Amino acid sequence: MIHLTLRDLRHDLLTFAFSVLGLGVLIFAFLLSIPLSLAITRFGEAGGMPQNVIIVERDVLQPEQSRIAPGLAQSVSAILGDRLNRVDPVIFRILRVEEHPIQLRGVALESWVTTFRLQLVDGAWPSRSSEVVIGQLAAQEGGWRTGSEISIYGQPFRVAGIAEGPGIKTQTVWMSYLAASALFGPEKDPQLLVAHLQTSADPLASRQDLENGLQSIGSEYDAYFEDALLREYGAALNDLRSLSLLTAVIAIASVTLGSNNLAWLAAEERKRLLGVLRTVGFDRRAVGGYLLLRAAAISVASYLLALAAAIVFIRVGIGPSSLNIAGTQTALTLSPATAVLGLLLACAASLTGTWLSARNVLSASPASLLGRGPGSSFA
Repeated sequence: MIHLTLRDLRHDLLTFAFSVLGLGVLIFAFLLSIPLSLAITRFGEAGGMPQNVIIVERDVLQPEQSRIAPGLAQSVSAILGDRLNRVDPVIFRILRVEEHPIQLRGVALESWVTTFRLQLVDGAWPSRSSEVVIGQLAAQEGGWRTGSEISIYGQPFRVAGIAEGPGIKTQTVWMSYLAASALFGPEKDPQLLVAHLQTSADPLASRQDLENGLQSIGSEYDAYFEDALLREYGAALNDLRSLSLLTAVIAIASVTLGSNNLAWLAAEERKRLLGVLRTVGFDRRAVGGYLLLRAAAISVASYLLALAAAIVFIRVGIGPSSLNIAGTQTALTLSPATAVLGLLLACAASLTGTWLSARNVLSASPASLLGRGPGSSFA
Protein backbone atom coordinates (compact mmCIF):
# COMPACT_ATOMS: atom_id res chain seq x y z
CA MET A 1 0.00 0.00 0.00
CA ILE A 2 2.82 2.40 0.86
CA HIS A 3 4.65 1.46 -2.34
CA LEU A 4 1.50 2.08 -4.37
CA THR A 5 0.97 5.48 -2.76
CA LEU A 6 4.57 6.59 -3.30
CA ARG A 7 4.49 5.44 -6.92
CA ASP A 8 1.24 7.33 -7.47
CA LEU A 9 2.62 10.56 -6.02
CA ARG A 10 5.90 10.25 -7.90
CA HIS A 11 4.18 9.52 -11.21
CA ASP A 12 1.78 12.46 -10.80
CA LEU A 13 4.37 14.83 -9.30
CA LEU A 14 2.95 18.05 -10.73
CA THR A 15 -0.51 17.42 -9.27
CA PHE A 16 1.12 16.46 -5.98
CA ALA A 17 3.09 19.72 -5.93
CA PHE A 18 0.02 21.86 -6.62
CA SER A 19 -1.94 19.98 -3.96
CA VAL A 20 0.81 20.56 -1.40
CA LEU A 21 1.01 24.24 -2.31
CA GLY A 22 -2.75 24.76 -2.15
CA LEU A 23 -3.14 23.18 1.27
CA GLY A 24 0.11 24.77 2.46
CA VAL A 25 -1.28 28.28 1.94
CA LEU A 26 -4.28 27.48 4.15
CA ILE A 27 -2.14 25.90 6.85
CA PHE A 28 0.23 28.88 6.69
CA ALA A 29 -2.72 31.18 7.41
CA PHE A 30 -3.67 29.02 10.40
CA LEU A 31 -0.12 28.95 11.78
CA LEU A 32 0.06 32.76 11.70
CA SER A 33 -3.46 33.36 13.01
CA ILE A 34 -2.89 31.46 16.25
CA PRO A 35 0.34 33.32 17.30
CA LEU A 36 -1.29 36.62 16.35
CA SER A 37 -4.29 35.84 18.54
CA LEU A 38 -2.01 34.85 21.43
CA ALA A 39 0.05 38.02 21.04
CA ILE A 40 -3.07 40.19 21.09
CA THR A 41 -4.41 38.25 24.07
CA ARG A 42 -1.18 38.84 25.93
CA PHE A 43 -1.22 42.54 25.03
CA GLY A 44 -4.81 42.76 26.25
CA GLU A 45 -3.96 41.27 29.65
CA ALA A 46 -3.48 44.82 30.83
CA GLY A 47 -7.17 45.36 30.13
CA GLY A 48 -8.47 43.63 33.26
CA MET A 49 -9.72 45.34 36.41
CA PRO A 50 -6.80 47.48 37.67
CA GLN A 51 -5.35 47.03 41.14
CA ASN A 52 -2.45 49.45 40.80
CA VAL A 53 -2.82 53.22 41.03
CA ILE A 54 0.13 55.32 39.88
CA ILE A 55 0.77 58.62 41.67
CA VAL A 56 2.79 61.05 39.56
CA GLU A 57 3.57 64.75 39.82
CA ARG A 58 0.99 66.92 38.08
CA ASP A 59 1.67 68.49 34.68
CA VAL A 60 4.78 66.46 33.84
CA LEU A 61 5.28 65.34 30.25
CA GLN A 62 7.45 62.31 31.01
CA PRO A 63 7.27 60.10 34.12
CA GLU A 64 11.02 60.47 34.72
CA GLN A 65 10.47 64.24 35.18
CA SER A 66 8.22 63.63 38.17
CA ARG A 67 9.42 63.89 41.77
CA ILE A 68 7.74 62.24 44.76
CA ALA A 69 8.05 64.30 47.92
CA PRO A 70 9.16 62.62 51.17
CA GLY A 71 6.18 61.62 53.25
CA LEU A 72 3.80 61.24 50.31
CA ALA A 73 3.70 57.45 50.72
CA GLN A 74 2.48 57.91 54.30
CA SER A 75 -0.22 60.29 53.09
CA VAL A 76 -1.38 57.77 50.48
CA SER A 77 -1.52 55.04 53.13
CA ALA A 78 -3.59 57.26 55.40
CA ILE A 79 -6.07 58.13 52.64
CA LEU A 80 -6.65 54.59 51.40
CA GLY A 81 -6.49 52.85 54.76
CA ASP A 82 -7.34 49.15 54.72
CA ARG A 83 -8.04 49.26 50.99
CA LEU A 84 -4.28 49.48 50.40
CA ASN A 85 -2.16 46.34 50.15
CA ARG A 86 1.18 48.14 49.84
CA VAL A 87 2.65 51.32 48.39
CA ASP A 88 6.03 51.38 46.63
CA PRO A 89 8.23 54.26 45.51
CA VAL A 90 9.61 53.65 42.01
CA ILE A 91 12.74 55.03 40.41
CA PHE A 92 11.85 55.32 36.74
CA ARG A 93 14.16 56.08 33.82
CA ILE A 94 14.10 55.76 30.04
CA LEU A 95 17.66 55.26 28.86
CA ARG A 96 19.86 53.44 26.40
CA VAL A 97 21.51 50.20 27.41
CA GLU A 98 24.11 49.17 24.86
CA GLU A 99 22.39 51.37 22.25
CA HIS A 100 18.96 49.87 22.95
CA PRO A 101 16.25 52.22 24.32
CA ILE A 102 14.69 50.65 27.37
CA GLN A 103 12.80 51.45 30.55
CA LEU A 104 14.44 50.99 33.93
CA ARG A 105 12.46 50.57 37.13
CA GLY A 106 13.97 50.44 40.57
CA VAL A 107 11.46 49.08 43.08
CA ALA A 108 11.43 46.85 46.13
CA LEU A 109 11.94 43.18 45.23
CA GLU A 110 8.99 42.15 47.41
CA SER A 111 6.53 43.84 45.05
CA TRP A 112 7.76 42.37 41.76
CA VAL A 113 5.51 39.32 41.84
CA THR A 114 2.53 40.66 43.80
CA THR A 115 2.21 44.26 42.62
CA PHE A 116 3.74 44.12 39.15
CA ARG A 117 2.86 40.49 38.36
CA LEU A 118 6.24 39.51 37.03
CA GLN A 119 6.89 35.84 36.27
CA LEU A 120 10.30 34.33 35.72
CA VAL A 121 10.78 32.50 32.44
CA ASP A 122 14.48 31.85 32.98
CA GLY A 123 17.10 32.28 35.70
CA ALA A 124 16.38 33.55 39.20
CA TRP A 125 15.46 36.70 41.09
CA PRO A 126 18.41 38.95 42.05
CA SER A 127 20.29 38.01 45.21
CA ARG A 128 22.68 40.98 45.20
CA SER A 129 22.63 44.64 44.22
CA SER A 130 24.72 44.04 41.09
CA GLU A 131 22.05 41.79 39.52
CA VAL A 132 19.02 42.75 37.44
CA VAL A 133 16.09 41.05 35.75
CA ILE A 134 15.21 41.91 32.16
CA GLY A 135 11.80 41.71 30.55
CA GLN A 136 11.47 39.06 27.88
CA LEU A 137 10.94 41.41 24.93
CA ALA A 138 13.78 43.65 26.05
CA ALA A 139 16.06 40.62 26.30
CA GLN A 140 15.10 39.50 22.80
CA GLU A 141 15.75 42.93 21.33
CA GLY A 142 19.11 43.34 23.08
CA GLY A 143 20.23 39.75 22.62
CA TRP A 144 20.68 39.33 26.38
CA ARG A 145 20.41 36.04 28.23
CA THR A 146 20.66 34.88 31.81
CA GLY A 147 24.25 35.40 32.88
CA SER A 148 24.93 38.24 30.43
CA GLU A 149 26.64 41.38 31.68
CA ILE A 150 25.24 44.77 30.71
CA SER A 151 26.44 48.28 31.43
CA ILE A 152 23.98 50.78 32.91
CA TYR A 153 25.27 54.30 33.54
CA GLY A 154 28.79 52.96 33.29
CA GLN A 155 28.31 50.28 35.95
CA PRO A 156 28.27 46.54 35.16
CA PHE A 157 25.24 44.47 36.08
CA ARG A 158 24.64 40.75 35.68
CA VAL A 159 21.37 39.50 34.22
CA ALA A 160 20.07 37.15 36.91
CA GLY A 161 16.86 36.24 35.11
CA ILE A 162 14.39 36.89 32.31
CA ALA A 163 10.81 37.74 33.27
CA GLU A 164 7.53 38.53 31.59
CA GLY A 165 4.57 40.54 32.76
CA PRO A 166 1.42 42.23 31.43
CA GLY A 167 1.55 45.46 29.48
CA ILE A 168 4.95 47.10 28.92
CA LYS A 169 6.63 45.47 31.92
CA THR A 170 8.23 42.94 29.61
CA GLN A 171 10.24 45.76 28.01
CA THR A 172 11.87 46.87 31.25
CA VAL A 173 15.09 46.37 33.17
CA TRP A 174 14.21 45.68 36.78
CA MET A 175 16.53 46.30 39.73
CA SER A 176 16.01 46.71 43.44
CA TYR A 177 15.12 50.15 44.78
CA LEU A 178 18.34 50.30 46.80
CA ALA A 179 20.45 49.41 43.75
CA ALA A 180 18.73 52.06 41.61
CA SER A 181 19.08 54.65 44.36
CA ALA A 182 22.79 53.93 44.62
CA LEU A 183 23.14 54.05 40.82
CA PHE A 184 21.45 57.42 40.30
CA GLY A 185 22.33 58.96 43.68
CA PRO A 186 20.55 58.68 47.02
CA GLU A 187 19.68 62.39 46.92
CA LYS A 188 17.37 61.78 43.94
CA ASP A 189 13.75 61.32 44.88
CA PRO A 190 11.65 58.53 43.31
CA GLN A 191 9.58 59.49 40.28
CA LEU A 192 6.45 57.46 40.98
CA LEU A 193 4.42 55.87 43.72
CA VAL A 194 2.53 52.65 42.99
CA ALA A 195 -0.40 51.95 45.29
CA HIS A 196 -1.40 48.28 45.10
CA LEU A 197 -5.03 47.89 46.16
CA GLN A 198 -6.62 44.97 47.93
CA THR A 199 -8.64 42.73 45.62
CA SER A 200 -11.77 43.59 47.59
CA ALA A 201 -11.30 47.35 47.06
CA ASP A 202 -13.32 49.27 44.49
CA PRO A 203 -10.64 50.62 42.09
CA LEU A 204 -12.72 53.51 40.77
CA ALA A 205 -13.81 54.71 44.18
CA SER A 206 -10.30 54.24 45.61
CA ARG A 207 -8.72 56.29 42.85
CA GLN A 208 -11.28 59.07 43.27
CA ASP A 209 -10.83 59.13 47.05
CA LEU A 210 -7.07 59.25 46.58
CA GLU A 211 -7.27 62.22 44.21
CA ASN A 212 -9.65 64.06 46.54
CA GLY A 213 -7.43 63.31 49.53
CA LEU A 214 -4.29 64.55 47.80
CA GLN A 215 -6.05 67.75 46.76
CA SER A 216 -7.27 68.33 50.29
CA ILE A 217 -3.72 68.34 51.64
CA GLY A 218 -2.48 70.54 48.81
CA SER A 219 -0.38 67.91 47.04
CA GLU A 220 0.18 68.57 43.35
CA TYR A 221 -0.11 64.97 42.20
CA ASP A 222 -2.39 63.01 39.89
CA ALA A 223 -3.50 59.39 40.27
CA TYR A 224 -3.81 57.10 37.25
CA PHE A 225 -4.63 53.48 36.78
CA GLU A 226 -1.57 51.54 35.68
CA ASP A 227 -1.22 51.26 31.90
CA ALA A 228 -4.50 53.15 31.51
CA LEU A 229 -3.92 53.87 27.84
CA LEU A 230 -2.89 50.27 27.19
CA ARG A 231 -6.08 49.09 28.84
CA GLU A 232 -8.14 51.08 26.36
CA TYR A 233 -6.19 49.58 23.47
CA GLY A 234 -6.52 46.13 25.03
CA ALA A 235 -10.30 46.48 25.12
CA ALA A 236 -10.34 47.77 21.54
CA LEU A 237 -8.26 44.82 20.37
CA ASN A 238 -10.73 42.21 21.61
CA ASP A 239 -12.46 42.28 18.22
CA LEU A 240 -9.12 41.79 16.44
CA ARG A 241 -8.35 38.82 18.69
CA SER A 242 -11.72 37.26 17.86
CA LEU A 243 -11.13 37.94 14.18
CA SER A 244 -7.75 36.20 14.26
CA LEU A 245 -9.30 33.17 15.94
CA LEU A 246 -12.09 33.15 13.36
CA THR A 247 -9.45 33.28 10.62
CA ALA A 248 -7.77 30.22 12.12
CA VAL A 249 -11.08 28.34 12.22
CA ILE A 250 -11.83 29.29 8.61
CA ALA A 251 -8.34 28.15 7.57
CA ILE A 252 -8.83 24.72 9.15
CA ALA A 253 -12.31 24.42 7.62
CA SER A 254 -10.79 25.34 4.26
CA VAL A 255 -8.21 22.58 4.69
CA THR A 256 -11.10 20.13 5.16
CA LEU A 257 -12.91 21.39 2.08
CA GLY A 258 -9.71 21.50 0.05
CA SER A 259 -8.85 17.95 1.01
CA ASN A 260 -12.38 16.90 0.10
CA ASN A 261 -11.98 18.38 -3.37
CA LEU A 262 -8.50 16.90 -3.85
CA ALA A 263 -9.70 13.47 -2.78
CA TRP A 264 -12.70 13.70 -5.09
CA LEU A 265 -10.47 14.71 -8.01
CA ALA A 266 -8.01 11.89 -7.25
CA ALA A 267 -10.82 9.35 -7.05
CA GLU A 268 -12.40 10.56 -10.30
CA GLU A 269 -9.07 10.30 -12.11
CA ARG A 270 -8.36 6.85 -10.67
CA LYS A 271 -11.71 5.10 -10.91
CA ARG A 272 -10.35 2.48 -13.24
CA LEU A 273 -7.37 1.89 -10.96
CA LEU A 274 -9.64 1.61 -7.95
CA GLY A 275 -11.86 -0.81 -9.85
CA VAL A 276 -8.82 -2.97 -10.75
CA LEU A 277 -7.70 -2.95 -7.12
CA ARG A 278 -11.15 -4.07 -5.98
CA THR A 279 -11.23 -6.78 -8.68
CA VAL A 280 -7.86 -8.30 -7.72
CA GLY A 281 -8.86 -8.64 -4.07
CA PHE A 282 -8.53 -5.26 -2.36
CA ASP A 283 -11.53 -4.69 -0.12
CA ARG A 284 -13.13 -1.34 0.61
CA ARG A 285 -11.00 -0.85 3.74
CA ALA A 286 -7.77 -1.38 1.80
CA VAL A 287 -8.81 1.04 -0.96
CA GLY A 288 -9.86 3.59 1.66
CA GLY A 289 -6.50 3.14 3.37
CA TYR A 290 -4.74 3.90 0.08
CA LEU A 291 -6.71 7.14 -0.37
CA LEU A 292 -6.16 8.17 3.24
CA LEU A 293 -2.45 7.37 3.05
CA ARG A 294 -2.18 9.48 -0.09
CA ALA A 295 -4.00 12.33 1.65
CA ALA A 296 -1.77 11.98 4.73
CA ALA A 297 1.37 12.30 2.59
CA ILE A 298 0.00 15.47 1.00
CA SER A 299 -1.02 16.83 4.43
CA VAL A 300 2.36 16.27 6.05
CA ALA A 301 4.21 17.74 3.07
CA SER A 302 1.86 20.76 3.08
CA TYR A 303 2.29 21.24 6.79
CA LEU A 304 6.09 21.08 6.66
CA LEU A 305 6.10 23.62 3.83
CA ALA A 306 3.72 25.94 5.72
CA LEU A 307 5.67 25.55 8.98
CA ALA A 308 8.96 26.46 7.30
CA ALA A 309 7.33 29.47 5.61
CA ALA A 310 5.77 30.62 8.90
CA ILE A 311 9.06 30.36 10.80
CA VAL A 312 10.91 32.31 8.10
CA PHE A 313 8.17 34.93 7.96
CA ILE A 314 8.14 35.43 11.74
CA ARG A 315 11.91 35.54 12.13
CA VAL A 316 12.83 37.41 8.95
CA GLY A 317 9.71 39.08 7.63
CA ILE A 318 8.45 40.38 10.98
CA GLY A 319 11.33 39.83 13.37
CA PRO A 320 11.02 38.79 17.02
CA SER A 321 10.28 42.30 18.32
CA SER A 322 9.02 44.42 15.42
CA LEU A 323 5.28 43.72 15.78
CA ASN A 324 4.22 47.06 17.23
CA ILE A 325 0.78 47.72 18.68
CA ALA A 326 0.08 51.24 19.93
CA GLY A 327 3.78 51.90 20.33
CA THR A 328 4.37 48.74 22.32
CA GLN A 329 6.38 45.86 20.93
CA THR A 330 4.52 42.58 20.99
CA ALA A 331 6.21 39.25 20.36
CA LEU A 332 4.85 37.00 17.62
CA THR A 333 6.22 33.54 18.30
CA LEU A 334 5.39 30.05 17.07
CA SER A 335 5.78 27.76 20.06
CA PRO A 336 6.38 24.00 19.81
CA ALA A 337 2.95 23.41 21.33
CA THR A 338 1.31 25.53 18.63
CA ALA A 339 3.31 23.73 15.94
CA VAL A 340 2.21 20.30 17.21
CA LEU A 341 -1.39 21.50 17.51
CA GLY A 342 -1.23 22.76 13.94
CA LEU A 343 0.07 19.41 12.69
CA LEU A 344 -2.69 17.49 14.46
CA LEU A 345 -5.47 19.82 13.30
CA ALA A 346 -4.18 19.96 9.72
CA CYS A 347 -3.92 16.18 9.46
CA ALA A 348 -7.31 15.68 11.11
CA ALA A 349 -8.95 18.21 8.77
CA SER A 350 -7.29 16.70 5.71
CA LEU A 351 -8.19 13.12 6.57
CA THR A 352 -11.75 14.13 7.44
CA GLY A 353 -12.19 15.83 4.08
CA THR A 354 -10.70 12.84 2.29
CA TRP A 355 -12.96 10.38 4.11
CA LEU A 356 -16.06 12.46 3.32
CA SER A 357 -15.14 12.48 -0.37
CA ALA A 358 -14.06 8.83 -0.61
CA ARG A 359 -17.26 7.37 0.81
CA ASN A 360 -19.06 7.47 -2.55
CA VAL A 361 -16.18 5.77 -4.33
CA LEU A 362 -15.86 3.09 -1.66
CA SER A 363 -19.57 2.30 -1.83
CA ALA A 364 -19.43 1.71 -5.62
CA SER A 365 -19.05 -1.81 -7.00
CA PRO A 366 -15.92 -2.90 -8.93
CA ALA A 367 -18.01 -3.25 -12.10
CA SER A 368 -19.29 0.31 -11.93
CA LEU A 369 -15.76 1.60 -11.30
CA LEU A 370 -14.43 -0.25 -14.35
CA GLY A 371 -17.37 0.65 -16.54
CA ARG A 372 -16.95 4.41 -16.50
CA GLY A 373 -14.21 6.96 -16.25
CA PRO A 374 -11.41 7.71 -18.68
CA GLY A 375 -8.86 5.57 -16.89
CA SER A 376 -6.02 6.50 -14.67
CA SER A 377 -2.44 7.63 -14.88
CA PHE A 378 -1.37 3.98 -14.35
CA ALA A 379 -3.06 2.76 -17.56
